[in-house]
Amino acid sequence: MRNVPVVGSCTGRAAGAAEGAAEAKGEALLRFGVITAFAREDASSRGLLAACRRLGEAIAVDPATLGVAVHDGAAEVTIAGAPADEFDVFLLVRGIGRSGDPDLQFEVYRALEQGPTPILNRLDALLAAQDKFRTSLLLARAALATPEVIVIQRADEAEGALRTLGTAVAKPMWGSLGDGIELLHDDAAGRRRAAELLEERAALYLQRYVDHGGRDVRAFVVGGRVEAAMERIAPPGEFRTNVSIGAEPRAIELSPETEALAVRAARALGLEWAGVDLAFGPDGPTVIEVNGSPNWEGIIRATGRDMADAIARHAAHRAQARLRVVTAPVEGMGG
Repeated sequence: MRNVPVVGSCTGRAAGAAEGAAEAKGEALLRFGVITAFAREDASSRGLLAACRRLGEAIAVDPATLGVAVHDGAAEVTIAGAPADEFDVFLLVRGIGRSGDPDLQFEVYRALEQGPTPILNRLDALLAAQDKFRTSLLLARAALATPEVIVIQRADEAEGALRTLGTAVAKPMWGSLGDGIELLHDDAAGRRRAAELLEERAALYLQRYVDHGGRDVRAFVVGGRVEAAMERIAPPGEFRTNVSIGAEPRAIELSPETEALAVRAARALGLEWAGVDLAFGPDGPTVIEVNGSPNWEGIIRATGRDMADAIARHAAHRAQARLRVVTAPVEGMGG
């Protein structure tokens, strides 16, 4: 069994001292593999690499360096020719890049999931969160508060869908950052626009609009708890609340019931960390979307808290649980 040191106090300059002490005792630091095709360009990737390096050794793994050998009834994943099991935990951040074969990379991630090394978030959970319809379906099956959704493929069904939903939010089936999201009303203009969008997209996802007064909440869930939350205030004349289009983020404290709803939403999709978007309408909080690869610039602006640290600590716990190392609890983490 590897002798892995406690990571609870390895923050800031203490990480260097911990590394030196570990080497002196012949101990091995935890090895984090941060899977990202954009280690330098992507802020989330940079933040996670830095946070993991405060707890151990962290390597940026380019998806294009992944390989796999199938022999003796098993699959052995390699990274730049070396066995993947040299790592203690993987964090799948930006798993598709400019080079390599995405279809192969998806299968390699699934092969990794069959091995002993934890990988978080898992591929199918990430794909479910990217698919708006799949997200709605899983939330509904978990009996969570979430708006009614109708998905159509025929233009002659648009009138009936809008009549049922009233005002609806049309969203691309796959997408983020508020791109391509429009508000459609149950009128002639709304039906015409629905037909146009259907022509462009082949299928149209319509979600009943929750009148939130231009404000919603992003709860950042890590390891079964809400680590931080922000209220997002839409720009004037805009119903979308994405920080990327100019919404103002503000720190907010959530009720225990709302926190529990956010945690259950992340769990329904199988995500170990997630951004859960909630709107507060006349009937209380409802889950609008769940993001499996959320950035946290808005959370940092609003709360001053870097979610990379929480994710790294959770990943360390998962690695240590597998290695059966007896450690002190990492400060600030639960679940």
